[in-house]
Amino acid sequence: MLCWGIRRMSGIEREREQYAELSRGTKYQHAKMQTKEGTYFMMEFGEKVKQIREERGMTQQALADKLYVTRQAVSRWERGARYPELLTAKKIAGTLDVSLDELLSGEELKEDIENEPILTRPIENVVQTMLYTIVLIIYLLLCICSVYSLLIPNKALIGTPAGKITLITISSDAIRVIHLVVTAIGLSFSVKNKLTAKITGYIMCTPYVLASLSFLATYVDMQINDNGYMDIYGWGMDFAVPLIFAVSILLFFFSKKCRVPMGMIMGICFVTVVYLLWGYKNRFMRFTDLGFVITTAHMIGKICMSALLGYQAYIWDKKRQDACA
Repeated sequence: MLCWGIRRMSGIEREREQYAELSRGTKYQHAKMQTKEGTYFMMEFGEKVKQIREERGMTQQALADKLYVTRQAVSRWERGARYPELLTAKKIAGTLDVSLDELLSGEELKEDIENEPILTRPIENVVQTMLYTIVLIIYLLLCICSVYSLLIPNKALIGTPAGKITLITISSDAIRVIHLVVTAIGLSFSVKNKLTAKITGYIMCTPYVLASLSFLATYVDMQINDNGYMDIYGWGMDFAVPLIFAVSILLFFFSKKCRVPMGMIMGICFVTVVYLLWGYKNRFMRFTDLGFVITTAHMIGKICMSALLGYQAYIWDKKRQDACA
């Protein structure tokens, strides 16, 4: 649980370190420690806001009106059910005529933003939810097409290599189902406004991990049927690069020690979109009617996910910079 402190008497920096150690180790909502210069009373952020608000003679509604939020939002903050984002915390401090340091510390704020949704503003969350919805609909249609092709195969393809069920077709169908499930999870968290950085990292790295697994399935199928081989370029572009992208996304969203610059994530988004369009162009003349629909839908879904990744990365990087400022 995040703990916060009020200094009753002036002290020194050593006391701050002692307070931080105690606040990290305590299992209680309230704790007290004595120092030579004074006493720290550690309490939750919400209790501190409530105490100062009442000292100022303000009601929850009055504070909410000044912050342009609902009274329920203020109530959640004071109960410890939710914590405000950095900009709102600064407004709270200004409205209550106290310094931001009196309300929270930098280290505790960093821990807080790790656990709060990346997109906290309503308009941001609406855009995120819309993108997840589009991707979910696309993968749902792709899964329906996969089931249809398995249950009702094209009679013209029966007996031909294209009509056979292979490891490649099975892995492709399984990957679409995984995409559908992961996207549904992301949409669920987005609707509830609980999509934290760690959850986002797991969701956004999934397409790249699945791309590498798809390559491995193709390679294994070639070895079983002895109908081709993979060169160094294929192993690099279709296997190694997606894994590097996946690890970079994970490190960006929830690693505290190894920070990946936002420029690299934006580069991943750009390279992904270019690679998708390039592959689409090369296969355009070889499409069947159904193949055109499926490939186009798949490409649109991946482009939407890339746009969503870039959007979330930009907001998350801005939050981290504000917390460190």
